[in-house]
Order: sequence, then structure tokens, then C-alpha cells
Amino acid sequence: MSDYEFYYDEYQESEYNEEENETTDNERNVQEFSQEPFQESPREESPQESFQESPQEPFQKPPQEPSQEPPQEHSQEEDNLKKAKTYSDTWQYFNTRDPQHPTKVVCKKCNHTYSKSTGISTLKEHLKKVHGIVIDKIKKTQTKLNFPRVDPWPKEDMLVRDQALVEWITVDLQPFSVVTNDQFINLINTLDPRYRIPGKTNIKEKVVNHFDNMRKNIKLDIDKIPGKVSLTSDMWTSTLNNNSFLGLTIHFIDQEWKMQHFLLDIISFNERHNTINITNEIISTLAEFKIKEKVLALTTDNATTMLAVGRSIAEKLDDDVMNSTFGHYRCTAHILNLAAQQGLELIDNAVVKVRQLMIKIKNSVIISDELRKLCKCAKINYLKPELDIRTRWNSTFNMLKKMEKMWNGVRMLAVRNQEVQMLMPTEADWKIIRETMIILEPLERATVYLSAAQYPTIADIRFVFLGILEHLESIIGDDDFEQKELASSVNQKIGEYWNIINQQTLVSTVLDPRYKLSLFEVGASAAEAVSAVTSLLANYHHVTIPENRDVDETSSVSSVSNVLDELDRYLALQVDENVKLLIWWKAHKHKFPALAKISRNYLSIQVTSVACEQAFSVAGNTITKTRNRLNSEIARATLCAKSWIENGVGIL
Repeated sequence: MSDYEFYYDEYQESEYNEEENETTDNERNVQEFSQEPFQESPREESPQESFQESPQEPFQKPPQEPSQEPPQEHSQEEDNLKKAKTYSDTWQYFNTRDPQHPTKVVCKKCNHTYSKSTGISTLKEHLKKVHGIVIDKIKKTQTKLNFPRVDPWPKEDMLVRDQALVEWITVDLQPFSVVTNDQFINLINTLDPRYRIPGKTNIKEKVVNHFDNMRKNIKLDIDKIPGKVSLTSDMWTSTLNNNSFLGLTIHFIDQEWKMQHFLLDIISFNERHNTINITNEIISTLAEFKIKEKVLALTTDNATTMLAVGRSIAEKLDDDVMNSTFGHYRCTAHILNLAAQQGLELIDNAVVKVRQLMIKIKNSVIISDELRKLCKCAKINYLKPELDIRTRWNSTFNMLKKMEKMWNGVRMLAVRNQEVQMLMPTEADWKIIRETMIILEPLERATVYLSAAQYPTIADIRFVFLGILEHLESIIGDDDFEQKELASSVNQKIGEYWNIINQQTLVSTVLDPRYKLSLFEVGASAAEAVSAVTSLLANYHHVTIPENRDVDETSSVSSVSNVLDELDRYLALQVDENVKLLIWWKAHKHKFPALAKISRNYLSIQVTSVACEQAFSVAGNTITKTRNRLNSEIARATLCAKSWIENGVGIL
């Protein structure tokens, strides 16, 4: 709706109903009338002459005084609106510019004065009683406006449209000020003339209310989750306003055996980032959502503080709700990053040369265009130069990989360009880089694969890490490979964490029909894995199984037999490397009911904290340079609601 339509609505409610409202303020009319005054009568009439005048005698509107300001162009709509606002027959009989009474309204017939704040109804009453002149009400006509009036939607329909607007602003990370944008308003009025767009403050309140209502429904959705849930957590500080946030994402396998996750909460963190404060915030969130008994695992990076947080939460959950199955898991992507960074330090000089060359090509349009032409002539795919970020080792790997793919084109460019020639790595440098990429490529592929949150990866950790370790050991034993020191360095760092990873993947590996016991050495290693699963089965059936699997007097023969029989039947099935893990368990959940429930719980555990980091990437797009004063609670409401809407939870 245009500004004219809004004013027209207001005018109808006040000016057209002026006789019904005796307290109508005429000051606005006086001011507007004074801008286009009528000329005064050439002579003053006496009261007696006024009374003799017939009330039916037509009154001619006096000519207007010429304007003192230069003429201005007005649109037809403005002229129509001005007429609608100022025209009233009452003002034909009153003067607002009498020199003797500049602050008064003076009757032209009897010189009686009124205050400029006098209501128009009083002036009409004066004309009627003293002069016998009756002023009819202004007719409610719309002929003075050049556009039709459109009634707004009823309240219920308006709320539906408000809800759609709130969800669009939330999911698309739009600023609240979008509702004041002229083009956006014009778009909405064109698509739906009956919709009245909320103001900036109003839409902000609606977003927060939507978040609060969805949060209540989230609790109901969590109650319906079968089995246990796992969490990922991380800390993030905005570089724009220094606001810190603690993020928590929840992961679970639903009734249809599909992996699900969403942002549980993102908490504004104004206290010190120490173990006690972080632990208290997480425990408080678990208590609010009533999942202290349901939470099975928490995955974080390998920071010392977060490791201490994991231990502290385990103690509290055990004390509060006797949740002794909770465990803290380390982010495997972070482990691979530490190992790769340690190895890259050994070839830093060669990496620096490639980085400088990439900077030169990237910053010169002429050189980039020339390289593109040479790659086309040599039938080489031209790849846009990429600079690495020191805190992300795989960005260094990608930079080196691009250089390798365009190496022949870069060599031709160096022949024609002296500046490029001076920055070219030597053949010795390039051999180092190539061997480095051979070492690191499995780590890069593992990082990408294990960082997924749409399918379970906990069962793949053992397979991936054993493959990497085997790859590194083969390089170390190759006499023709010059970068043995680098391979040994990476191997040593991964080995530091392997014992921890090994213990945490026993159950999930056995319950993966693609692996079962195939990734364990025959003997003690395989027996340890089977024992871990057997213990969980015993807890499920509430029975005690001796370590030698012999039934004693304290055990129920039938119960123990059922537990061991289910596991034995499962392990007897042939390993199938081509099955889809969750689909397999959905198909066999009735055949192995206890194992299926354990699988649903443990396969939901995340091996990286990437899901939480992705939420912070969204936060970085929310708290921007143009929105760096965004309130922390508003940011929280926006980020959580966005995740909930996109993942179909908390639906109102």
C-alpha cells in the first residue's frame, strides 16, 4: 500500500466522521487552509445584515490569494490528496489570517473569534445557530483518488503471511531492515495488495516469538527420538564485535533409520572460556531439553579446555542421572590437521615458493589471462589460483594440487615472463612437493569423508585410520622415496591418538555389517571388540555375562543364551562391503532387536565437530559488517530458527 492509501484511511476515519466526534482537532485543517487562504470580503458585514441573509442563498467561494512561493509541479495523486485533506465548506465562512487576530479563527459574518484549536464541529454549530447556515457532511467518495482502496486481510490470514515473511528473513539471513526497502515493499504490494508489511521493530519481535514457540516444540520432538543422541560442540568469537558463542548440535537416527541433526542451541558466552563455565552451560542446556539421560557422546576438538569439559560432563551425568555410558570423542579432522601441519613444517621453503608464485599469478590480470591461453593451447584445464590459509592444512594441499595440474602451463608461462621465471620452484623443490602430496592425499580425502553429517562415519574411523597408517608405513619403507622424514612425522602424530581412537571405535566397527571383525587382528584384539558389544547387550537384557562366557549361578541361563545367540547369529552373517549401513539395520531390526537398538545409539556419534563449525560459518554470514551491532539474543534466535526450519523440526 502506498503512503497515499495509508493517509486516505486515516482521513476517512477522522474527517468523514467529524460530526460524530465532537473533539476532532481542526488545527491540521487550519494550517492546511492557511496555505491556500480565501480572500477576505471587501467589506465587513454587520451582525444585523448577516441575520437577514437567507440560509438557502448560495455562497460563492472567494478566490484564493496568489501564492508567494514559486509554482511547483505536483502529481495528480498529490493534488487529489491535497483537495481531500483541505476542502470543507465550513472554511468558506471563517478567516484564519485576520490581521487583528493572527492567532484566532474569525467568523467572516460576525467577527466572532475562536481559538485555532477549536473543533470543526463547534464552528459548524456557530454557523447553524447564529447565521442559520447548515454545513452538510463531506460525502464519502473516492473519485478524488486515482487508485482503488484495498481492504487488508483478516487477522488470521495476515498472521499466515507474517509467518512466511519471518521464515524467509530467518532462513535467507536477511536484515530486518528489508521490510523498509522501497523495492521490497513495491514487490509485496504488487504480489499481494491486501498484505500490510510489519515494521522493522515488529518483524524483529516476530522472529524472536517464532524462535520461542519453536523451542517449545523442539522439546517435544526430542522426546520422540528413539534411543540416545550425540552432540558436537565448539566455541566461536566474532571478529566484528568480539561476541563469543558456545554452539551445540544434536545428532540422532530417527524412526526411519535416517541420520538427523540440527543446531540445539547457540549460547552467548560472556564469561571466561574455562572448564567450569563451559560445563555449566552445556549441563544447563541438557537439563532444559531433558536429555541428560539420553546423551551418549560429545565430540569436540582437541583443545585442552574441551578435553577437561568432556571429563567434567561425564562425572556430572554419572552423579546426576547415573548416565555412565556417556563418552567424550575427539574430532578426527582436527587430529588429521595436526598431523598434516606437523609434516608441512618440514617442507616450508618449497611451499613458500609455490605460495609466492600463486600470489603473483592471482594478483595480475595480464599474467592470469596469459596462463589461461597457454593452458588452452596445451589442452590443460585452467584452474583459478588459490592461496592457502595456514590454519587449514587442506587449503595448502589444494594450492599445491592446482599447481601440479597446471605445471606444464606454468612452465610455458615462465619462458615468456621473466617475473614468473624468477619465482618458479626448482626441479628439486617440485619433487619435494609431489612426494608431499602423495603422503597427504589420503589425509585430505579422509578429512572430507569423515566430516559428513548426513551419514554415519563413526564405523569408518578404524578403516580410514588403519589405511592411512598402512600408507605411511609403506612410504617409510620405500628406499626411493626422499620424504621419509615427513611421512614419519605424520605417522608419529597420528599414532599418538590411535590408542584413544581404537578404544572408541570397537562397538561401532563390530556393528557395521561391512566390517564386523575383519578390521581386528585375530586373537586378543577381536576378543576385546566382541566383549565390548557383549557388555552392552548384557545391560540391555539386565543380565551378567562372565568374561569366559560360562554361565554361573547368578545368571539366568535363558537370558544369557538369548544375548549370546543374537550376537553369534549376527557375526555369522557374511560381511558385505556394498551395503548401506542404516538401510541394512532397518531391514534387520526385527531379526536382531537388541543389537539394532545399540547400533541406533552408537552409529549416531560424530567423529568430527564440523557440524558445529558449519553453524558458526552461518553465524559469520549473520553477524556481518553491516550487522555488527546485532544483539546476541537476536542472533541466537535467528541462527537456531534457521537450522530448525531447514531440518524440519519444531514446526508450529
